Amino acid sequence: MNFRIDCVWQRARKLLAMAFLIFPAIGMCAKKDVLPVAIHGVNYSGDDFSYIVEDPQDSSNKGGGESVAPYGAGGIMCCYELPRVWSAEIKVKIKAKLWVKNEKGDFTEIAETKMADLPPYVDGKPGELWVIRAADGTLSVISSDYQPDNPKWPGAVRGWPVPSVAYRRERRALAMKEAEMYLNSSTSALVKLKENPHRTATEYWDLDKKYNAEDVVNFSGPDDAKYIDYLRSKLEASKGRSERRVNELKEH
Repeated sequence: MNFRIDCVWQRARKLLAMAFLIFPAIGMCAKKDVLPVAIHGVNYSGDDFSYIVEDPQDSSNKGGGESVAPYGAGGIMCCYELPRVWSAEIKVKIKAKLWVKNEKGDFTEIAETKMADLPPYVDGKPGELWVIRAADGTLSVISSDYQPDNPKWPGAVRGWPVPSVAYRRERRALAMKEAEMYLNSSTSALVKLKENPHRTATEYWDLDKKYNAEDVVNFSGPDDAKYIDYLRSKLEASKGRSERRVNELKEH
């Protein structure tokens, strides 16, 4: 599992547990035949999607709303009530929105609603509700306290989403384009600073005074030799970072 996803998931789960402790009235007033559970989204497809789950028998019982990136997992949403005893009649309405990229690179929003069957509970008890978008775009739900990388995970696909080769190449190309843009920008700025230090320093001074005032408080202005040295060092550092990033991307 991606380390970042794992850390976010664990922190969010702790916060959710604290919420139930802080509001004991929830437990006291809750229906005895249902149990409130957390909601997660897992996306095995290459499209962004968001979701809301709703009880077809009770429209007030709903949750979700998060967006889940391609080949990613969402956080923890609160909450959805599941019957304590599973039955084959349990259904969950999934209202999803997809953002699909066309040949021109533009995104089209597509709305989809599906009435999904809820498979039997793992270990015979209701667990957290997982909204899953499969690689082919199929939407489904399962109830499980086990994560996708756990041996007892009941989902059709075992493990967290793994980006496709095409998606990884696309993301790498975008990252390379961005790194090269920053590299060209820093290189160009250094040339301009050398050829016309006053005009270039003045342009950056106005930006620094507006957005980085604390960094330039000890300089008298754009013609301050120390400020020009500071600016040159900052641009050289930016160029160095961009060069390293470009080289890293070329190696992978």
